[in-house]
Amino acid sequence: MHLVEDAVAALRQSMLFKQLPQDTLEQIAAKTKLRQFFPNETIVWQGDPSDSLYVIINGIVTVQRVTAHQQTQILAYLMPGNTFGEVGILENQPRSATVKALTDVDVRVIRREDFMEILYKHPIVAIELAKMLGRYLIEANRRLSRSSRMRMVLIINVFEGQGATSIGVMLANMLAEKTNLRTIYTEYPIPQKLIADLGLEKRTKIYKSKQGCDFLISPDDASLPDVVKTTFMIDNIISEYENVVITLNEPPDEDQDGNLDQDIVFMLDYAKQIILLVPPDKVKDEHFLRLQQLLRRHIKRDEVQVFTMANSATQDLQRHPVEAETDFYVPFIPDFPSLKIGLHDRIPVPSVLQNIFELLIDRLERSNNIGIFIPSTVDIDTPIDPQPYIERTLNFLAERFGGATCKQASGVWNSEKAGLVGETVYVVYTYVTPADMNRHLDEVIEYVKSLKKELRQEAMAMEINRKLTLI
Repeated sequence: MHLVEDAVAALRQSMLFKQLPQDTLEQIAAKTKLRQFFPNETIVWQGDPSDSLYVIINGIVTVQRVTAHQQTQILAYLMPGNTFGEVGILENQPRSATVKALTDVDVRVIRREDFMEILYKHPIVAIELAKMLGRYLIEANRRLSRSSRMRMVLIINVFEGQGATSIGVMLANMLAEKTNLRTIYTEYPIPQKLIADLGLEKRTKIYKSKQGCDFLISPDDASLPDVVKTTFMIDNIISEYENVVITLNEPPDEDQDGNLDQDIVFMLDYAKQIILLVPPDKVKDEHFLRLQQLLRRHIKRDEVQVFTMANSATQDLQRHPVEAETDFYVPFIPDFPSLKIGLHDRIPVPSVLQNIFELLIDRLERSNNIGIFIPSTVDIDTPIDPQPYIERTLNFLAERFGGATCKQASGVWNSEKAGLVGETVYVVYTYVTPADMNRHLDEVIEYVKSLKKELRQEAMAMEINRKLTLI
């Protein structure tokens, strides 16, 4: 009975099966088989027949493909709740990629015949599968349609009068300078303030600046629907520019059915970084908190970085305390530079903004994150001094990824011996480039295993791209 319960719990983690009732999950669970793999062991090979669907229960796997030049390309990391093998089952085609265990891995295996029967009997699973395949298609189209170097930053002007145009232009100019890549800035839906601040003519479609970034001034035919204009705009600029900065002058909002406008969805789908520009006295405003919740529902949180920037656009706003929820704080800058000089000379960036922009640009490059949880007890409830392990982990990550930081948190875990156990934990985390993630992740996992042994833990927690897993 315990094995069936474990299988049901595993299926419920998956997007495919989570909406099914308990009795149905038990019936499906009874048809699954548990398989376990050691680190570096191959679970399925590229080219093998697609005869089974796999649901990951524990551990991390890598999805790899061998290219025509015999190079191994890592496509994804999958963790508990993820599935693989569904596409090959539907098409009855050989597997398109190799899947290897990066850690000790437990999976539940569903045979092709059983999975097809589930689809026929339970339409909700077929619907979830269709959604999943739709996401795969969208991401494949995005990879084909844009430069692999393209990064889009969305600045959302949550409340008026926050200097979004100035901040956006300065960030885009600095992005062009720091990365030495083609960069363009525009505003949506109408770049009216940009035109006025820079003193440009509306008839110019793209203003080619000699200092920093270019500016998209005139969108496509105004008679077209917004989503079509947005599609044309993005398709045109991503073919020429590696960096795109767009200010949304109107915060996105849902209709009565809980849907966003498709033009906004399209931009959110491409965004790598979102900056919420808000005055310091509005960080806890109900409208702003609702916007944050909306974004969580409409973006892939493991792929998109969201920051709150509190800007004291007037001297009065500087009196408000800086809230803990704020990622960046901009104090009142009395001699804020004018944008009009930006057409002829480099716009000077105030030092406080320069420091913020450097961090944002660095994080834009480091689009992945790794977190290692350091416990404060051993043998379930014996306190220890975690500081030496924190310092060692900080150094370990910094040596491989250029830096790391630490934060304190409260943790609860389920011990096989003592049940639920609560303790203070310390999360040592770092932000890394995709290349460094691929190069060093297996080494990080080996390090976590060594800590687990040294600290006498039943399991060690780590986070990869904001997804928690146990080693």
